[in-house]
Amino acid sequence: MPHSDPILLGVNIDHVATLRQSRGTRYPEPLQAALLAEQAGADGITLHLREDRRHIQERDVEMLSGMLQTRMNLEMAVTEEML
Repeated sequence: MPHSDPILLGVNIDHVATLRQSRGTRYPEPLQAALLAEQAGADGITLHLREDRRHIQERDVEMLSGMLQTRMNLEMAVTEEML
């Protein structure tokens, strides 16, 4: 039986933030990567805000939530610290 729902593309930008953090620089910028993915047709952007803020930072979440025109899938732990 054919599936009638369209297949959507979600792009995870966590590894962009991982590169930035490992280099200790301001680049590559997760926001820029997300906007490029969106312009290229991505249906959603996924990012994971960790308790230790190891890769994605709160600033990234704030900037993305204000700039993205598509869906933002924010993954995070359900803990007191994260709320």
